[in-house]
Amino acid sequence: MPSSDDVLTAYLRETYAAALEIPEEMVTPDVDLEAEFGLDSLQHRLVLAKAEQRWAVEIGHVESPATITVRSMAQLLKDAGAARDTV
Repeated sequence: MPSSDDVLTAYLRETYAAALEIPEEMVTPDVDLEAEFGLDSLQHRLVLAKAEQRWAVEIGHVESPATITVRSMAQLLKDAGAARDTV
């Protein structure tokens, strides 16, 4: 059974890849999504809105990290309680 971190990471990789219209393999946990792929604030907010809905958490009031990576956003979601019911 995958860990909650694995589930969050896989979900975010898939969702950011779809938002950026790039292959999922390119979205590694530590790649800077803004610098490398041109992630804009709207794309980022849409991914977060989907994650909030998926895990019934609210992170809209939380400031995103300076460097947006799958790993940093997975941690933000985990801190908000998203990992509780993922496995």
